[in-house]
Amino acid sequence: MAPCSQAACSWALASPPPHRRSRPREIHTPTYDLLLPAEQKALLILFPCFPCDAADTRAESRIADTAAANGIAVLMMNFNRHILMSEAEQQEVIGTIAGAVKEHGVDASNTVIGGFSSGGNVSVLLAKALLRSADPPVKLKGVFAVDSPLDLVLLYECSQRDLAKTSFPEYKDEARYLIAFLDSTLGSPTDSLADYERAAPLLNSSASVAPLKDLPIRFYTEPDTAWWRANRDDGYEELNAYGLKRIHDTLMSAGNTRAEYITTEGRGVQHGQPAPACVEHRG
Repeated sequence: MAPCSQAACSWALASPPPHRRSRPREIHTPTYDLLLPAEQKALLILFPCFPCDAADTRAESRIADTAAANGIAVLMMNFNRHILMSEAEQQEVIGTIAGAVKEHGVDASNTVIGGFSSGGNVSVLLAKALLRSADPPVKLKGVFAVDSPLDLVLLYECSQRDLAKTSFPEYKDEARYLIAFLDSTLGSPTDSLADYERAAPLLNSSASVAPLKDLPIRFYTEPDTAWWRANRDDGYEELNAYGLKRIHDTLMSAGNTRAEYITTEGRGVQHGQPAPACVEHRG
């Protein structure tokens, strides 16, 4: 289920508490759910975690309903199960967004895009694609990722470490899957680093972060190191939090003064219940 941080609401909205308003119009399609307030001042596009959909995004976090109550249209996408995307997939999703904006009269002149876990990977990749576009369907003002495995080189290396451990064998299937998937799509980082530079959402390198050096970007994470050491034998350097912090620092070094790295405590939820494991996992 989606790892959800309620703190993500504050930056995506940047608004006072909602006043009494009529309920937003709800539109449900196979590819997205849309909350459309009567008086709209911004657009928030959300991508779910790896196995999740738009309904999960709304159920596991208050961000969508809070945004809509503040006059922000919310486009919750059903696009999932991606930690990287081909150019064709990027253009297909951007086309879906463009179609939704046009069909429902959404004001996309002030747009923030973000996602949970692998949905953050999708969000960052689409942010790069939108910034490259000569005529994007939305005017992007910011992007955020919640506990996302953006650095695919680090993801590959951590998966190798997981397989080498003798502890917790029941959790090795994910590591096997990730290594096999990355080997088949990009190869080993040792042999194909240029392919990772091209395809990964963000790596810990100046070349990778350069396209986003002028865009406000936030990373949310909850590095519950005690839980991960006790339950998975993972150290801090094996958590998404570590990768996000390195990328944040590289963005700052590249001149992005609006890059932010925000940690939380006790904010992870799954099925409405506190769940430390939900706010820090591989994908």
